[in-house]
Amino acid sequence: MTNHAPHRIRDSLIGTTLLGEGGTRFHLRALLGEGGQGWVFKANYDDPDGFWIVVKILRPEGLSRETLERFEKETRVLQMLGGVSAPNPNIVRFYDHGFHKMELYGSTVVVPFIALEYVDGPTLATVIDADAGQGLPLARTLRLMKQVARALHSVHEHRIVHRDLKPSNIMLATQHGQEVAKVTDFGLVKAPGLSAKATATIAGATLGYAPPEQYEMGNTRVVAQTDIFSFATILFETLTGHVAFPHRAGESPLRTVARMLSGDRPQVSAQAATTPPELRARPDALAALDAEIARATAPDPAARHGSILELWGSVESILRNVMSAPPDLDDAPTLQHPKRMSAPDQPVADAAGGGRFRVAVRALARERLRCAAFCHEDRSIYAVGTTGVYRSHGGSWARITLPAGVDVRALRGVATGRDGEIVLYGDSGLAFVLGANASVRALPGVDGDFNWLGAFTDDGDCVLAGERRSRAQGVLAEVGANASHLHTIPGTSKLLAATRLASGALLGCGMHGDLAQVTGSTQELIGWGRTGHLYAVCRNNTGGAFAVGSGGHALAITLKTAIGHEVAPALVATLEAVQTTRDLTAVKLASDGTPWAVGHSARLLKRKNAVWTRVQLDETKANLVAVTVHDRLVSVVAEDGTVLEGRAD
Repeated sequence: MTNHAPHRIRDSLIGTTLLGEGGTRFHLRALLGEGGQGWVFKANYDDPDGFWIVVKILRPEGLSRETLERFEKETRVLQMLGGVSAPNPNIVRFYDHGFHKMELYGSTVVVPFIALEYVDGPTLATVIDADAGQGLPLARTLRLMKQVARALHSVHEHRIVHRDLKPSNIMLATQHGQEVAKVTDFGLVKAPGLSAKATATIAGATLGYAPPEQYEMGNTRVVAQTDIFSFATILFETLTGHVAFPHRAGESPLRTVARMLSGDRPQVSAQAATTPPELRARPDALAALDAEIARATAPDPAARHGSILELWGSVESILRNVMSAPPDLDDAPTLQHPKRMSAPDQPVADAAGGGRFRVAVRALARERLRCAAFCHEDRSIYAVGTTGVYRSHGGSWARITLPAGVDVRALRGVATGRDGEIVLYGDSGLAFVLGANASVRALPGVDGDFNWLGAFTDDGDCVLAGERRSRAQGVLAEVGANASHLHTIPGTSKLLAATRLASGALLGCGMHGDLAQVTGSTQELIGWGRTGHLYAVCRNNTGGAFAVGSGGHALAITLKTAIGHEVAPALVATLEAVQTTRDLTAVKLASDGTPWAVGHSARLLKRKNAVWTRVQLDETKANLVAVTVHDRLVSVVAEDGTVLEGRAD
């Protein structure tokens, strides 16, 4: 078999249909990842347009007794975990498995496959890497690690040991507006590219996360405490942003194992500078965490906690005690608008020149913002977080009282409207206007079979972007005072943002690179290669738009007219050069026509001469969720609630 043969085999599988042991058909669509033992494909369940799943297939050239045994073991494990009366939602769901016949160089080869739940989200490794050496917010760590602990408890109840627990095997999905951790990969396929960290493996175990007993001959001491060790290393990494037992470049793997056997235990207190601020201020809590992690990562499995619930019970008590301190938050309950904010009392740096910004608003305590919107009339900022909706004016955040019956967990975002109104939107058709006098007005015709994920209100009207709940299809809604006009767009799955072009046409963007224009009753998909997700879009001053998305994607969408022919102008999307590979999640146009974008790991970019140039932010390392430029003042909102300001010229 030539070196190119595996690639031809892999590519030939796309478009084929596999038949599971249970009689279900799986239609392979796209390659998601590959490793030395197998491939991971995105596929449709049962019907060609059925819901998305994942299919893992062993490579023909990698078939051996060992790989087949691991495949059969993973299949049995997932069948067992999913076959109980109440399957754990934090374990990736098993659907079916089977064997696929392939003709290979004149002979028939049978390869095994397994069909699993498709998790549309990053891995925990990707999220940790994006924070560039900083720990995750404490509330997020508490929520995610609790779910991982529950998953491990279910696994251990069946006398199963995961044996390969690490951040890249924890997927993060968003379900009903909430982040959900799902433990996956019980030993079959390793999909690369999910983390910036390269992890070396020996004896089927991942260095830095697997305990010493996994490298012993026969693995006779591998028990539930093996997973407890791995869990503790992941907990350390989420709190500090650093690997507990790093494998150094050029170093023998055995030396890393030797450090786990006889070296110092990882200490959160030694990395206090990169932990969440509220934890950093509690040396007693840092010391308590160090004691629990030291016990959980003891070289001898017998010296570790008796169960994952025992470990998590101790850790959760420490973290909740830290979070129980009174919040640093003004508790103003209404939307009344104070006087206009005065000019900054200290000089503001030159953003274009990479100078320092100033902190205009302090961070929120124990909160993570999903979305923010600016109101330039009175210099206010509105934001939706995981636990509340907030307004900032005069340098501090105030909580907004929501109407009775509104669950903040269902909210996805906020947009500013006219006369101090704000539009709040989210899952299950949730969309309404909240007025300055605390009045509530429902938006007509949009409370049905929809999840609303983005909104455009710059023209005074409202355009919502989202998805139909009953089927994977993108939708845009033009909402007027008394009615709405819905546009369901075939060929799209989930639209995340929208804008109205100068022509009056709507432009929506979303998952899997979806980009669609709606002109009256006409709908048009705009092709551009679809090499990533598109998270945000804004119109420009020349009839087109700009869109940004995952992996630092940035598109210039321009209006092209065929010369010499009576052809209507068409939109053409061009991928532009960007000085980052981090996800970009928001984009806004300045009054001079310059677009600015923000994204993960404090990325702020300004477009100049078709290149998106990075502007350095030294004041935060957090993800950014919103940006605006007004009166030459650049303002950005970070996920933790910090607002930074700097001059745009």
